[in-house]
Amino acid sequence: MNIERKELIELCDKFLKNEIDKTELEFFASNAIMSDEIDWEENDKIISETIFEWDNEIINFPINAENIKLLKKRLETDIDELMEHNFWNSHFEKQKEICKKYNSEWKPINEKSKIAISDNLNLEKLNGLRHKTEKGKICWYIWSGEYSENDDFFKPICAEHLLQRNPKIIKYLGLDDGFRFLITESGYEDVWFDKNLLET
Repeated sequence: MNIERKELIELCDKFLKNEIDKTELEFFASNAIMSDEIDWEENDKIISETIFEWDNEIINFPINAENIKLLKKRLETDIDELMEHNFWNSHFEKQKEICKKYNSEWKPINEKSKIAISDNLNLEKLNGLRHKTEKGKICWYIWSGEYSENDDFFKPICAEHLLQRNPKIIKYLGLDDGFRFLITESGYEDVWFDKNLLET
């Protein structure tokens, strides 16, 4: 038996439709690796990587819906976005580039830091601002769409949860206190310093 990409894509689809669970993906991968009767194209690294990643999620990527979507995308397009959706430190270089571009000191937050976000981070416009960093207090506020003064507009989460929700935001979270950003899905980007944020 020879494993092809289309079979792995079918397994991704079944997982996303809840027709199989992660134990079945793990069993498929383990069986593929151990069996003398199963093979795949050696030159296709993406097939190999996918099978070995399913075989051991402890040292690779968690087997969940978001990562399976990314694996399917990689199988279909060769575009690999798994690192940026799973590893906080993989964004540091991009953070430094943004800081250099906009004359900010690089002041990264810990992935366990609490930030405040609005419910929907998938709208066209995304806004972010950083108040003065104080121990135990939220400094980053991120929202999409129209801003609201309602008490329930912002909800606290660990910063690392953005990895899978909207990882493109993370490259801005190294900006220093007092900085703001506005980005859009169409590629617009504006970053500026607002001294008023240091006073509120």
